[in-house]
Amino acid sequence: MRFSLRLKLALLSLLLLLFPLLGMRLNNTLKNSLITSQQETLTLTAQAVSAALTDRNDLFDREQFHGLNQDRDLYLFQLSNTIQLDGKLDDWRPELAEAEEFAGDHLISSEGNYVLKSLNFRHLAGKQDKYLYAIFDVQDDHVIYRSKKSLRLDRSDHLQIVIEDNEGQQTYLITAHEEGWVNGFLMPDVPIKFPVSEQRIQGVWRQKKNGYILEIRIPLELLGNKLAFTIADVDDSTSRNIKALIGTSNLKKDKAPGLLLSTSTPIEEILKSLDRPYARIRIVDRNQRIRAQVGSLRTTEIPRDQKDTISHRINQLMRPLYRFFINPFLTEFQDQASQPTELDLQGIQEGLAGRHSVTSYLMEEGQVEVMAAITPLYEQELVIGAVVVEQTTNSILSLSNRLIEETISLSVVAFLFGGCILLFFAFRISARIRRLRNQAASAITSDGRILNTIHKDLSSDEIADLGRTLDSMLSQLQQQIEHREQMADNLEHEMRTPLAGIAASITNLRQEQREAKPSDRIMEYIQWVERDVQRMEEMLTSIREATTLKNALLLDGMELFDLGRAVSVWLEHGWQPAFNEVEIRYQQPAHEVLVNGDPVRLRQALDKLVENAVSFHTPETPIELILKNDEDNISLLVINQGPSIDPDKQQQIFHSMISNRAVKDTSPHLGLGLYIVRTVLDHHDGQVSVQNLDDGRTGVIFTITLPCPQG
Repeated sequence: MRFSLRLKLALLSLLLLLFPLLGMRLNNTLKNSLITSQQETLTLTAQAVSAALTDRNDLFDREQFHGLNQDRDLYLFQLSNTIQLDGKLDDWRPELAEAEEFAGDHLISSEGNYVLKSLNFRHLAGKQDKYLYAIFDVQDDHVIYRSKKSLRLDRSDHLQIVIEDNEGQQTYLITAHEEGWVNGFLMPDVPIKFPVSEQRIQGVWRQKKNGYILEIRIPLELLGNKLAFTIADVDDSTSRNIKALIGTSNLKKDKAPGLLLSTSTPIEEILKSLDRPYARIRIVDRNQRIRAQVGSLRTTEIPRDQKDTISHRINQLMRPLYRFFINPFLTEFQDQASQPTELDLQGIQEGLAGRHSVTSYLMEEGQVEVMAAITPLYEQELVIGAVVVEQTTNSILSLSNRLIEETISLSVVAFLFGGCILLFFAFRISARIRRLRNQAASAITSDGRILNTIHKDLSSDEIADLGRTLDSMLSQLQQQIEHREQMADNLEHEMRTPLAGIAASITNLRQEQREAKPSDRIMEYIQWVERDVQRMEEMLTSIREATTLKNALLLDGMELFDLGRAVSVWLEHGWQPAFNEVEIRYQQPAHEVLVNGDPVRLRQALDKLVENAVSFHTPETPIELILKNDEDNISLLVINQGPSIDPDKQQQIFHSMISNRAVKDTSPHLGLGLYIVRTVLDHHDGQVSVQNLDDGRTGVIFTITLPCPQG
């Protein structure tokens, strides 16, 4: 069976390409399978959690899953940083980003028209250890402190705290004489009693531009299940009337503060028994507040064998290459401590609407992808919340990356092995092509003779076919050249014999006509025949001169002579007398110009150039000869004004039997003159070229270039 080079290369390249493609295909299939499996696992976990909590009426009642009101319920965050009572906001981050804005929509009462810059504040509450911490960032155009002489606590800017438990409501006030440490006061039930200082409620009042910051701490043991905060604004230091009240709950309208919500310890205890590694389970209420949370999203990359093996070394070396193909991910990151609205909001809303869903989102600037399964949480037939089970895709990415790395490693090994085979194959092919090129280059000598040195290759590929084709072509070309050369000699010989007879017959006829006194008409015919015979003899002489020139040049000798002086002599005794009606100007250098060559052959070449310039020159314009001597070359320029040469034909006119004459004259022109010039210059290692004039004149310039003699 015959395999061509193209088929061999195609098969090898296809194998090299299929290997990584199959690896990537397997990786995508495995990755999709793992993602589907993870989605199903998370969904089953969410359904199991939902089933464990369904119909726990006592638990939901105790943990206040009913009667939720987003506008007045307070949610306690689990604070990340240790809070110091200093009136500064730095230690409240990152939860501070979740602080709520309280302004006109939360206005309880106001004297006159409410103005935003008069009173508004940001508020955030959280728990840490055994305390509730709250921050109030208040914007107030007039901060009025409590008078040191006054026993009234509500005659200055202050904070009202309303706590409700099973025994009833209690109201506390916090006000300040000046910046600094403050304490709470328990307000009496009847106006005639005095407020009682509550040292367990502590805080710091810090003045700022356009307002103040109030940071407080309350023991969790003082709190009930409901809580409300109200900021009172007093702008007139004389009347000290309360101008506006803005609070988290409108006690005048609702008669009760909002629910105090936080994570549920009983629910978290139940979730711990259902916890799964590297996953986080969240319970959210209908307001999308986190009510219970267990587990963590932090994972570690699947451990690798770190032994000092060849595979380990290869992985370390190729680590920069892996980065272009693997999916990077973070194994160390911070779990979100904010509200679940940070997740996919649409997914949670679907869960609260009673539908199961699986979604995903990015965290840590897109470096960590989290997959979340959301399932509704029922009490009888009522949806009271949703179960959110989250897990990162790091384990999938880790397996996928490892498969990609192994595929790349095997692909690199396969490419290296295949590359070595291709290099060997290419070297073998190039060696055969180079050998065939050398044979083809030596098959034709510099003088145009053909020496067929192509060796036949018995192989069955394209290179062998090319060698056999070249061998056949050179054999046929050699036969044609030999036939053409012999035909030229035979034709010249055969034509001279009848031409000699014709010339002799015309001579005899002229002698007989002198005695018979022929008419002028007959003598004119005889003259025409004599001119045509002379033209044919000149043509045969040109053919003979061109066909035998190369062989004649091999017999000629070289000598060192002054080309500048030689051109001057040839102009004075040859060209000027022959073309006396044409002005020939010669620009000769001041010093001698030595060349190594055959003076007879160089004059023969210059005769052709001068004759060509005279033939094409415009009447009454001179022929210019300029001789230049550079460091490396000697140049002789022959310039005539006349018709230009088409740039596409500037190289063709030096070939044999090529003529660029548009008008025929009485002299025979076979297109051999410039061919003879090039042949002579090639023999002298020189060059001849032609260009059109670019100095505003119309005409051409022929340039002969000869090398300077060595030494």
